[in-house]
Amino acid sequence: MLYFKFLKMHFKKLLQYRLSFFLSLLSQTIVSLVALASMYFLFDRFKVVAGWSFSQVAISYAVVYFCFSFTECFGRGFDRFAKLIQSGGLDSFYIRPRSIFHQTLCSEIEFSKMGRVVVALAVLIYACAIQPFTWGIDKVAVLIGMLLCGIVIFFSLFMLGASMCIFTIEGLEVVNVFTDGGRELCQYPLNVYPEGLAKIFTYIIPFASFNYLPMMYLFDMPGATVWGHALAPLYGMLIIIPAYFIFRWSLTKYKSTGT
Repeated sequence: MLYFKFLKMHFKKLLQYRLSFFLSLLSQTIVSLVALASMYFLFDRFKVVAGWSFSQVAISYAVVYFCFSFTECFGRGFDRFAKLIQSGGLDSFYIRPRSIFHQTLCSEIEFSKMGRVVVALAVLIYACAIQPFTWGIDKVAVLIGMLLCGIVIFFSLFMLGASMCIFTIEGLEVVNVFTDGGRELCQYPLNVYPEGLAKIFTYIIPFASFNYLPMMYLFDMPGATVWGHALAPLYGMLIIIPAYFIFRWSLTKYKSTGT
């Protein structure tokens, strides 16, 4: 596939500056470990937060960091869409025999974020291993659904942010409230936050669909059901539909910056 040729090309580009690449990889790994350490020290002091133990919250941490880092690595083109507009690079996309979506997806891939992905995956494996319950097919499926849902939601937010850049030219920091902010928010199950905030990130931006709701099913909490909790990741992934069509619509309003 053409996409994998782009992956190979981006990786070869990084290897031209091996030291810079490995230092970036190391720094991203350290950032993830520091965030995990801060969570560990919190639970070492308080033991339980809003009914959740460290081993339980470790799954939430690992899932959100894996999803965000994976999306940031392979969906970076949408996250930096404003630069394409400002430089005039987006103009060239219109004369190429590929969709704008495909070219944007392939325009930038940041392999240095793989350090975070590896750390998150290692933490997830450890967190799953220390859980008191027995993993069955249903719970493994829910966990996989959480990972897929998180990737889709963050990718959708990147697309919505790119759509806004069509009209603003500059990237808006408000988008980072839901991307970078969402990553920090979802380190913990959403019920630890005030009810109003939890509702916003359940019904408007469906972070709860790969965080709090399916975790209730994983840990057999009272009131957890298959339809309302185990299948929540499927509902959350539906955000990709309006995000994609909004992105397509915004492209019809694009006017060159004249660069």
